[in-house]
Amino acid sequence: MSPRAVAHLAAMACCLLGGGARAGGRGADVAEVVAAASLAEVLPRIAAARGLAGRVAFRFDASSRLARQIEEGLPADVFVSADAEWMDHLERLGRLAPGTRREVIANRLVVVVPAGSEAAPGQPSDLASPSVARLALAGEAVPAGRYARAALRAAGVLGAVEKRVVSGDSVRTALAWVARGEAAAGIVYASDARAEPRVKVAFVFPAESHPPIVYVAAAIAGGAPAHREAASALLEALGGAEARAILEQAGFRALSAPAR
Repeated sequence: MSPRAVAHLAAMACCLLGGGARAGGRGADVAEVVAAASLAEVLPRIAAARGLAGRVAFRFDASSRLARQIEEGLPADVFVSADAEWMDHLERLGRLAPGTRREVIANRLVVVVPAGSEAAPGQPSDLASPSVARLALAGEAVPAGRYARAALRAAGVLGAVEKRVVSGDSVRTALAWVARGEAAAGIVYASDARAEPRVKVAFVFPAESHPPIVYVAAAIAGGAPAHREAASALLEALGGAEARAILEQAGFRALSAPAR
């Protein structure tokens, strides 16, 4: 079995574990981690590498939706957002545990097409071609969607492609549309492209064309005391050597910014 398949199965297993724990009540020391959908393959592997399997349960979704759910009282111990804006929002509301927020991961923005495509756009202006009948993006409130629209705006083609944009509820929805051939192209993270064998990268957007893609992690204020040890251990693991190796293999770049 390929490493990609192993990672996918590990992510599915941990997601199922998280769902079962929520349905039947978590163990006293199991921390609830809610995180950006693009991290579904790597976070369970990082937890397992640090010996935290069974001590953390995962829920993956769009950062925007998770942040709103935390605001509304979703029980969670750790949040990993695909951008700083939604973390800023929760911090203004007093929902973050002081001194735990840190920048942990960086990513790149790419255009993907179905793996079997014979012709592919080679630069942003090519996305305005009639051959790109549907361009898949994450929604405007989702970090990946904001980054994508910023990159299209910087390239001067946002107006030309707007009527052909289809917006998904997360970056993984946009990726799935391209993988199934339901969209001619999509804008996703480099790590998403690495995780999906049914797509290929057409080109990478210049880093200066959009805000830096930086994932931010923090503990949630008011979490159950029994969960704090596992939550803290996961946050620390994100800055460790095991995490760095796993992240880089998956197409991310590890960061080691101090907590604040």
